Amino acid sequence: MKVRYHIAASGIISSVVYFTTNSPLNAAASFLTGVFIDLDHFVDYYLNCGISYNFNEIHDAIYNLRLKKIYVFLHSFEILFMLWLLIFLIPLKSVYLALAIGFTQHMLFDLICNPVNARGYFLSYRLKMGFKREFILKPAVLFSTDK
Repeated sequence: MKVRYHIAASGIISSVVYFTTNSPLNAAASFLTGVFIDLDHFVDYYLNCGISYNFNEIHDAIYNLRLKKIYVFLHSFEILFMLWLLIFLIPLKSVYLALAIGFTQHMLFDLICNPVNARGYFLSYRLKMGFKREFILKPAVLFSTDK
């Protein structure tokens, strides 16, 4: 899902968090988590291509799925599951719930909108498959993104 859509979705969800909790901190936590999980795509670019200061080149490689390996370490059902488990097991402050809400909505929208097979959102699966994009992206996308 493109960043602008994550911003819009996170804005809506964070507004609900704010009106539910009456906490600007919780709303900010939900919003920032919902948007900035995507920073891990820049790590992917670096691990695939090295350092670059050409934003257009980086953006093209990331959003047109041209990287050979897809790490996206933060896009992980395992991390999301552990976060929710901690929230239910340990009485954490409400800001952690807001973080989990932002994280969850980001992952759900990515799962629905992105051309990634569902197993591709498990870090353990990506690791097992050597982070190779052919195991993570849907086959039709692989064919259309190859040059």
